[in-house]
This record gives sequence, structure tokens and C-alpha cells, in this order.
Amino acid sequence: MDEKISAENFITDAVNTYSDTVYRIALNITHNPQDAFDVCQDVFIKLIKHKDKIENADHLKAWLIRVSVNCSKSLVSSAHRTKVISLSEVKESELAYNSETRLELCETVMRLPEKYSTVIYLFYYEDMKISEIARSLGLTESAVKLRLSRGREKLKKILEKENYYG
Repeated sequence: MDEKISAENFITDAVNTYSDTVYRIALNITHNPQDAFDVCQDVFIKLIKHKDKIENADHLKAWLIRVSVNCSKSLVSSAHRTKVISLSEVKESELAYNSETRLELCETVMRLPEKYSTVIYLFYYEDMKISEIARSLGLTESAVKLRLSRGREKLKKILEKENYYG
């Protein structure tokens, strides 16, 4: 991290640059906008506490993704989580998509098992490379490729079953 940049500017820049990504990752795992917002707050609070450990911009992005996934998983598995909103109750604007088709497809991706939905989301919606996903999730590249392949197959079966292709 450049020592000339103040900690305040670093955090502000990180929030401005990555808050949407952190939110969408959290929403993908929690399936709940309020929980995703809570995860965002937790992630950036952790960043404030651990900002000195961030080496560069690439490390920051990978760190934020990893922490987002971990915080989301912790929230989902916590005993305090009592209310879940179905995806059909989520407003289109909350997912930041502009077409009904994209929203339906995103909802379908979110219905996949988490290990598939996470890699599919990061690959297609965040435009991350397989190597970046592997680093961020602590997986090998071959494991990411396998999850992408299996996730696509599961997604295809769901879409065919629901006559998504017409």
C-alpha cells in the first residue's frame, strides 16, 4: 500500500470501488438483501482493522472477495438467523439488473448449490478469471474449472426443465 495515501482515503476508495461487488457476493450466498448489507458492513469494518496487511490493489480485491464469502457463510450458518426472504420477494432494483430475463437467470444461478453459484457468479457477473477465483476462494484452478463445468450443467438442466429456452 502506498504510504502517501491516508488510511481514510484508502478505505473510502475501497468502499467506492468494491462495495457493489461485496454486496452482490453476499446476496448470492445469503439470498437476503438485509443480510447482504450487514455482510458489507462487516467486511469493510474488517478492512479497517486489517488495512495494514493489504499489499496492493490485486491483493485488496482478493482479500475482500474471500472475506465476503467467509462472512456470508458465517451469517448463513449462524444460529441467530431466523428470517429468510425468498428470491421472489427481492426487488429487481436491489439486484442491480435492468432486465427481467437477467433477474430470472440470476435467481436461477442463486438456486444452485453454493459451491457452484459462487464460482458462476464470480466468473460471469464479476468477470473474474479462473486464476483469480481460485486465489480468492482458496481453491485450485482445476477445482474452479470443475465447479464451473458442473454448475453450468446443473444450470442447463434447471433452465431446460423450466422451459427457459422457449
